[in-house]
Amino acid sequence: MFGFFRSAKSREDQDPAQKGLDPQTQHQQEREQFQEVLQTFNASRIEERLQVLDIFLSVEDHLSLTGLEVIIKEKMPALLDREFLKETMEMFCQFGFAHKQLFETQEAVYEHLHLGMHHDHFICTRCGKIQEFANHNLERLQHEIARQFQFHPLQHKMEIYGLCASCMAQREPALSLQYAANGERVRIVTILGGREVQTRLSDMGLTVGTCLEIVSNHSSGPLIVASKGTRLAINAGLAKKIMVAHACRHAEGA
Repeated sequence: MFGFFRSAKSREDQDPAQKGLDPQTQHQQEREQFQEVLQTFNASRIEERLQVLDIFLSVEDHLSLTGLEVIIKEKMPALLDREFLKETMEMFCQFGFAHKQLFETQEAVYEHLHLGMHHDHFICTRCGKIQEFANHNLERLQHEIARQFQFHPLQHKMEIYGLCASCMAQREPALSLQYAANGERVRIVTILGGREVQTRLSDMGLTVGTCLEIVSNHSSGPLIVASKGTRLAINAGLAKKIMVAHACRHAEGA
């Protein structure tokens, strides 16, 4: 579904052991290491796989197989073989040069696996943008919690789904409830319709000012919201008449 997205990780986020290496030197080291691994396992088409690695390492993005094909078609059309590219990308993962991520709502993507580095992700459910972040305080807190439970973590990942700043900026201040995103918290600002609609919603506890959490919003069934600890099912016709505004969790420090 998505191709590739710009990474938000800066060099300040990198592991101290990696900061001393300029990108070109690091690229060359990884190329040499990958070549040695391929030769050790008597892999086929080594030079072509190294060319794919060069392209992959030159793109500081989360790169899907489809996105890789677009770049290969432009730079090295002779390598445009989806099965070969897929096999090569899987080899990058197998030998520790890439990491495969499968985020909700999109095609699997590959990202560089730099030794000694860890980061987490924000994923926009509207446009698909993936934004990396690293927070040393968060990492320390995770290890502290693990120690409290006498647990020995080997690896972990954090994926936070929501709406990016760009998508939020494009939204109307108030929109119909039917367009609210899964997991979003909203506040009712207006109810369209006559007394019958107002009374029906009031009987459900839904009035102007009521905060709702969108539990499930899919075209195949009713819209499910949570209000004051209760789940409510709202049909599409009624949802159209409920105008809501995003109730940002930042205000609570959540």
